[in-house]
Amino acid sequence: MSTVAIIVLLLTLAVMSLFVVNFVNSRETRRRLVTQKITSLRRRIAELEEMAASLEPLLESTQIPRAINDEIIVLIETIMKLDPSNEYMKPTLEAAKTLSSDLALEKRSCQLMRALSSDAQVARCKFQLNEAARLVRRNQLAGRIDALEADTFIKELSWALMMIEVITYVNQGHVSIKQNDVLKAYGYYKHAQQTLIANPHSDQRRHRLIREVSDMLTNRRKALSEDLMPETANNPSAESPGAQAPTEQPDAGPASEQPSPP
Repeated sequence: MSTVAIIVLLLTLAVMSLFVVNFVNSRETRRRLVTQKITSLRRRIAELEEMAASLEPLLESTQIPRAINDEIIVLIETIMKLDPSNEYMKPTLEAAKTLSSDLALEKRSCQLMRALSSDAQVARCKFQLNEAARLVRRNQLAGRIDALEADTFIKELSWALMMIEVITYVNQGHVSIKQNDVLKAYGYYKHAQQTLIANPHSDQRRHRLIREVSDMLTNRRKALSEDLMPETANNPSAESPGAQAPTEQPDAGPASEQPSPP
């Protein structure tokens, strides 16, 4: 074999080796990128699942949790496309689709519960509601929901933001009544009234709530109507004393473990 032939053969082998190495490196890079993408999608799914679970007991309708769950379905399907051999995502996808069907029919997995027990809980729930509002607007811009549905969702979220404060204050007022602390109860009811008056939400129920809380402050009623506040576990009995207006400015600061007035 001539020297030229040997050189050509060696060059050919070198080029083929480079192609093989490049192919292996490209495949490994793609595998690494796919793994990173799947990890990111799983993290986002976990965040959305937490958001949906947190919002359902705060919202009167299940349609926002349903919309969030629909986005989870899209992310699961994306993972399955990136990794077709992943068999673990199939039952997860089926469970998510079943949940969306239930939520679309207003089948709740938990009761409405806006009577929170601490400032930390109130802050966390407000954070989730605001995150949901941002998600709604992003989905509207992406064309996944129309403007009318987005506006309906935003109104419901803003109503829930107000109501978790109102219901929490009223509930703590009820607890204070049970503890025979009528001055503290008055303070909580007053803060609920102020929250309702300060909020410009257009829902007509806000005016009903203002009237009913005002009646509680003057001892003309013991609790809110059940359609406005179904969280009745701590409602005072008919024999309970009513809230009492203080003769001078009280120290309205509740205990640190309870929601504090603004």
